[in-house]
Amino acid sequence: MADTLGSMRAEVLNWMRRDYATDTDIPLVNAAINDAIEDIWNSMIQVQLARFFGLDSPVSFTLAAGLERTQLVLIPDPTLAPLSIPNTPGGNLPARSYLIGYTYVTESGAETMLSPTTTGLVALNNLAQFNAPSSAIPNAIGWNAYVSVTNTPGLMALQNQQPLPFGMFTLTEPLTGWQDWPGAQQQAGTAQPTSQATPAAQGVPSENTTADNIAWITHMEVRTSDTLLRSWNQYDIDSELFRRYGRELSSASEYQTYVWDLINGNRLEVRPSTGMQFTPRYFYIARPRRLRYDQGNIPYTQISGVHQFVVNSAIAMLKLGVEEYLASQAWDGKAAAIRAQIIAGLTQESWSKNTRITPHLF
Repeated sequence: MADTLGSMRAEVLNWMRRDYATDTDIPLVNAAINDAIEDIWNSMIQVQLARFFGLDSPVSFTLAAGLERTQLVLIPDPTLAPLSIPNTPGGNLPARSYLIGYTYVTESGAETMLSPTTTGLVALNNLAQFNAPSSAIPNAIGWNAYVSVTNTPGLMALQNQQPLPFGMFTLTEPLTGWQDWPGAQQQAGTAQPTSQATPAAQGVPSENTTADNIAWITHMEVRTSDTLLRSWNQYDIDSELFRRYGRELSSASEYQTYVWDLINGNRLEVRPSTGMQFTPRYFYIARPRRLRYDQGNIPYTQISGVHQFVVNSAIAMLKLGVEEYLASQAWDGKAAAIRAQIIAGLTQESWSKNTRITPHLF
């Protein structure tokens, strides 16, 4: 069974012997686990980059003609409107119309843009219902529901605190009704009691942020009509070469030379503007997302020692919070020893098997 944020937090808290026992401590424990994951990733990536390529590399996307800037995404925006189903009796609410849509969400809380919306009618003393997206989406942990109970696009608001499951799942309006934006404050990453009012503390996303696990792009290429692969080179956006290409007029040729740079981890700048539509492929290095939800999987646990390192490192940080300095040093020492074993193992795996040199054949 894969480690999740929830299961690892339970293990860490068990080792802590009730030093962090209240609900208000949960964000602190989650932060310590996330810090440990990022720490070991920084160490591992120095010895074996190939292991940390995105699982779906190479990723393809489309650049329209005349484009010089685009935002990278790992999960495409949903294209189907949610399916409204008959109301269910319940509550004490008036007859009303509502507007509903959904987004796909990752373990870090990054989301796609909103789907096409559906307008529904609810009878007196009834509750609205609609079905989840029918199948799971690669890289998404679930979906978020956005509703406006006054059928107003600008007032659509998030109506759940944990990502909702794909598949056979029906979302039913609570007895107190959904809320327009802005409503009661949402407690992110916690379960919503059935007695609690539906949260509406987050409006509809303004952009697709699902490329938040791209550390950097290592290579980009385009396949031309003669089946060859033509590479596009990366340069700093403020370099003289980039400026020079920015002053060029592009032609409607697939053999036009382009340069690019990745800005803020998710926006691609291309110079000159594209003269035709392209579908380039890019190979990227993936970094671990900050886990926000309990069902988020801990990455890299298939590598021997990672589980133990994350647990020990998180405990060391948390021991500092209760001023147990000697205990913190001891747990940190255990984590450091495990880190050394992980690095040694990855280095051994990466050792080149091709140790012979054949003259004149390269």
